[in-house]
Amino acid sequence: MGKPQIPAGELGKIDVKRLPSGRYRARAFTRDDSGALHRLGATAETEERARTEVHRQAMALSTGGFGGLAPSNTVADAVELWLPQILTRAKTGSLTYSTYESYETTACLVILPRCGGVRLDRLTVGRCDRILQKILDEESISKARHARAVLSLVCGYAVRDDAMVSNPVRDVQRLPTTPKKESTLTTVQITTIRKLMQQWRITREDGPRPNYRILIDGMEIMLGTSIRIGECLGLRRCDVDMTTLPPTLVVNGTIVSTKAEGIHRKDSPKRSRQRRSIALPSMAAAAVRRRLALAEPDPEASLFATKSGRSLSVSNYERLLRSFIADERANLVKLGVDVDEYTTHIYRRTAATLIERAAGIMLASRLLGHANEQTTRNSYVVTADLVDPVTAEILDAVLGG
Repeated sequence: MGKPQIPAGELGKIDVKRLPSGRYRARAFTRDDSGALHRLGATAETEERARTEVHRQAMALSTGGFGGLAPSNTVADAVELWLPQILTRAKTGSLTYSTYESYETTACLVILPRCGGVRLDRLTVGRCDRILQKILDEESISKARHARAVLSLVCGYAVRDDAMVSNPVRDVQRLPTTPKKESTLTTVQITTIRKLMQQWRITREDGPRPNYRILIDGMEIMLGTSIRIGECLGLRRCDVDMTTLPPTLVVNGTIVSTKAEGIHRKDSPKRSRQRRSIALPSMAAAAVRRRLALAEPDPEASLFATKSGRSLSVSNYERLLRSFIADERANLVKLGVDVDEYTTHIYRRTAATLIERAAGIMLASRLLGHANEQTTRNSYVVTADLVDPVTAEILDAVLGG
């Protein structure tokens, strides 16, 4: 009986021989998808490299199962092969570097320590569920949700590489969502916070005097436009038009920081579809004028620049805000501010809530640049406890009294 025929698109047995020179020669036969037989050969310094080259040649000839992963490989093996693909996407612009670095951090610091040695053919739905529940118990909701997303991407890569039949992460139980932050600022609180920031520069005794003006201007622009801190710090002279009535600014970039590129301006907001032009209320317009007076004359000049002319980083602004909150904590608590929820996002949440209560969720959603109103309601708008009294009038008219 003759040898069984190699199926179309498959690779036969690889024979490896060590040559007198000490190098290794690998040979094998493969059939392409049309059924034609091909003889492959490769010579390399090691047996592993010779085999890898034969696999590469076979992959070039067909769509057969010559991927770098097998069911016997581990999650760590899958991550090792998956990350370079994600990095390539970041380099070509289809993915941001900050997203790649987030994936890499979650994979290396959260997933691999807990399941890096698990074989892919042992990674069942139940096991994935237990892994994620353990992360949820030991870490936080946020880390567990990020771990689920990254582990699902890794398993998806393994499925496409024919090392797994299906993605087990898709069927794990739903993880809880991060509790919605409810704090907003009132007009009285905003006015008092502005005064506290002005006094802080004078009353602070240790260290250099803080740049309170940056804190105030950033706060007033974010309150008046609902833009994110990165988008606020990414504003340039050419992005604002103070000649119109009312003045406007265009949200078309944000400040990001990555290990590969450092602190830089990305020429789109958090989502590219969120580019928008916003009319400025008087408070925000006044803050923009103050920033314009301090900015360089170049149209590309940043409105929030460091002494060297570069854009201020998000981390530096947030560090300054945390320092203010720490020094003025007692006054803020007395004012009724929820100090634990006081971050730059409270300004965005306050603007969204005020607009929603005055003009409805649709306008608030458009101001924030969201694709749908549910995102705005779930994450930003704080629903009022008091139902509009008009409901009583409607029911009286229908039911009578």
